[in-house]
This record gives sequence, structure tokens and C-alpha cells, in this order.
Amino acid sequence: MPERTRVILVDDHEVFLDALAVCLRDYPDLEVVGTATTLSSGVRLVDRGGFDVLVLDLGMAGEDGLTVAREALLRDPDVAIVVATGLEGNDQLVEAVQLGVRGWVPKTVTAAALVDAVRGVVRGETRVPADLLAEVLMALSRGTGRGLEHVQGIDDLTSRELEVLGCLVEGMSRTEIGDLLHVSPNTVRTHVQSILHKLKVHSALAAVAVARRAGINGASVRTVSSASSS
Repeated sequence: MPERTRVILVDDHEVFLDALAVCLRDYPDLEVVGTATTLSSGVRLVDRGGFDVLVLDLGMAGEDGLTVAREALLRDPDVAIVVATGLEGNDQLVEAVQLGVRGWVPKTVTAAALVDAVRGVVRGETRVPADLLAEVLMALSRGTGRGLEHVQGIDDLTSRELEVLGCLVEGMSRTEIGDLLHVSPNTVRTHVQSILHKLKVHSALAAVAVARRAGINGASVRTVSSASSS
């Protein structure tokens, strides 16, 4: 039997937290291993470790819920984080994605949709609602004063990393990329981590924004790669 995905939940709305924990326990591939209702207890829970996915609310009684995400990513840069929030505003979403958060779902979604997001981020996917994705990519593409440095990082990528980046631009999952390139998902994960390091970003979505700013798309990358290997 495959190992279950260990999930911790941080939300200051205790009723919602308890209901979510009960719902997730109905899924045999998921295991809720801890919950927290305050920012400080959330940070302690993260520091304790022993989890695969953090499901987090941003509105922690007026405090910045991303503090918990920052702590989790400091402990493990590869940790999967899903923000489940009632807050609206693309500024928070852009900041979360830049930080390395992979999933963003409103609290109004069904339990099945949240579980799908949790499973997706575990596979290395980025889950952002379609109606927000274009705006987030546009905001990320505008970048900051470091934008030129990010684009120049493209030159440091190997041909295989460029190929993987092109697949990410097309919205492919790590499993799909592995099938296309005939490599394992773990190998794809290694390539993605190298891409993020070289581009100095913290999420695949941010890397896609850099690629778009540099004029990279999946078709052009595969064309160059095919030509160089022939």
C-alpha cells in the first residue's frame, strides 16, 4: 500500500478547521497529522516537521498567514503549500506564488476540489484558479527591478532544462513532462529545482513568467532541442 500524504492544517476559524480535517480523513491517501488555530502554534507545528503538505489560511486574526509559509519553506524549500482562503486580492496571490506557494483555492470550493489541489501540488503542479492565472502571470512577468537578472538567467539553463521549462510554459505536469521526455518524475523534479535556482525564483509559475518575458514557449524550445540533437 502506498504511503499516505501527510497534511497539516493552519486556520484560525476552528469550525472550518475541524470540518476540513474530518473531510480530509475520508480520503485514504491523505493523513491529517496536525492542526493549528493561531500563527504561533502554526509556526511551532511547521518547525516540528513530519508533513508533506501545508494547507494554510492567510487571514490569521489580522496577522500575516504567509509567516507560516515562510517558516515552512525555510525549513524545506520543496514543501508543498496550498492556501485555502476567503481573502480576495491578486496582490496576496502574487506574493504567495513568488514565495513558493503552489496552490491557491477559495474556501468556497468543495472538499473534492481542495483534495485535488493537495494531490496536484504533491505531484509538483501549481494550482491557481483559471480566472486569476492570467493576471498573476502578467504581474509576475512585469517583475521588479530584478527582472533583467531573471531573464539573463535563461542563458545558464542547459538544453534539457530549457525543454522542461518549455513544457512548464505549456502547463504540463511533471508526470506529463516525464512521459514526453522519457525520464522519471524525480528526474523532472531535479531539472525543475535547477531551473528555479538558476532563474532565482521560488515556484514553477514564477519560472513560467520569466520564460514568457524572455519570449520562450514550448514549441520553440522543442524545435531548438530537436535541431541540436539531430
